[in-house]
Amino acid sequence: MRSTFFGLEIARRGLWAQQRALDVTGHNIANANTEGYSRQVARLVATPAYAPPSRVTPMVAGQVGTGVQVADITRARDIFLDRQVRELRSHLGRWEVRSRTLAELETIVGEPSDSGLSATLNQFWEALGVLANQPSSIPARTAVIEQAQALLERFQVIDRQLEDLQRNLDASVVARVQRVNEIVARLAEVHKQVRVATAAGQNPNDLLDERDRLLEELATLLPVRVTEYPDGTVKAEVAGLTLVDGDTVHILKAQPPSGQAFVEVYWDDGSGGTVPLDVKDLGGGELAGLLESRDDLVGTLRGELQQLFFALAKAINRIHQQGYDLHGQPGEEFFVGITSPADLQAAQVNPNLVDDPAKLAAATQQGPIANGAPTGAPGDGSNALAMAALRNTPLPLLGGVTASAYLESIVARLGIEGRQAQEGERTTQLLLDQVGIQRESVRGVSLDEEMTNLVRFQHAYAAAARLVTAVDEMLNLLIERTGLVGR
Repeated sequence: MRSTFFGLEIARRGLWAQQRALDVTGHNIANANTEGYSRQVARLVATPAYAPPSRVTPMVAGQVGTGVQVADITRARDIFLDRQVRELRSHLGRWEVRSRTLAELETIVGEPSDSGLSATLNQFWEALGVLANQPSSIPARTAVIEQAQALLERFQVIDRQLEDLQRNLDASVVARVQRVNEIVARLAEVHKQVRVATAAGQNPNDLLDERDRLLEELATLLPVRVTEYPDGTVKAEVAGLTLVDGDTVHILKAQPPSGQAFVEVYWDDGSGGTVPLDVKDLGGGELAGLLESRDDLVGTLRGELQQLFFALAKAINRIHQQGYDLHGQPGEEFFVGITSPADLQAAQVNPNLVDDPAKLAAATQQGPIANGAPTGAPGDGSNALAMAALRNTPLPLLGGVTASAYLESIVARLGIEGRQAQEGERTTQLLLDQVGIQRESVRGVSLDEEMTNLVRFQHAYAAAARLVTAVDEMLNLLIERTGLVGR
């Protein structure tokens, strides 16, 4: 038989459960604008009825309810949507980096424009054409030398800007690696706290939100594969290599290989060994985008422009050395200090030509000779014309295409890759926005819904309190008035 005071216990359980539900509702309202917060739900269930079934169950009308309790407090999450968000954030991180890098490259190259590389190159060819018509003109010779210096300077400025961009991207790689290590270290700390809470039979919802937020930031940097364990901890892998597994951490290292200027990324196995992370194995994330941009986009463009100038310099030097100057002497090298494409920054227009433009070999034949010595007559301008003809001459060092066609192909490729990166970024962002909306419909806090819950739980709490009053009045009647009848 149940106790007369049983009603007070039911009321107590009702008060406690509704108060806890109100606390959860208040927590949701307070975190309505907190990034990464998942709406929490207090799951109320009825407590076991009285009396429990057994062979000695008293013969009563039926089981009597004993009240309510909060079974657990859970997060409103969708694991599938979380996985989609991580994958899309990884792809978006890569596209964003590529898009920014290609935009900077288009600005550096400056094509098409009146001050771009192709315009400077055309001005050089035109100056040679003028010299071919006026081989004895010192101003025409000076103009050729000045245009050559302008062309070389333009190549060198672009090369320095590309090198600076490579160094900036390299520094960003180091910074991203440091952030990855900070995230995995923090994940390991969160895992320790989660494991303690779950072992005590609790749902550490706020810690799990922190864990998921860190995983999403990590996915922006690297394409991580996440495996969740029953105790709330996870295993995060990249390219088949473990970054964090519970409270076990494997860091990344960014260091330059021997003899190289830029860093490479390595995975530390924890025992002194390292495994290089190939950018092709990554396929996504800001780190992959930075490595691709530094080596493939900027590095390739820089090498192509160095090769372009090297091919031009070699072709002009060859023709110039076949001619004769105004003094009747054989031509010297037009560009000096360049023996390979990588020597672009050391290259310069021959100082002898700068000091004495008459030494520019515009003629293919030596001028008239008198008394065994050159008379100083200019001869013809056919050698200058031969150098100007390089404008339309396929160059072997450029793969059998002209310098202009080679430059145009570079610019066209940059334009195509830039549009692809912008389209990839835009499309991925749209998909991420759509998935984000779906996820927010699951985990997001609706203030209207929470206000409704607030009123609902408040009224239930008030009703439970009224039950306490009712039971108290019943007990008061029983205790104080029993036995007074008939007196």
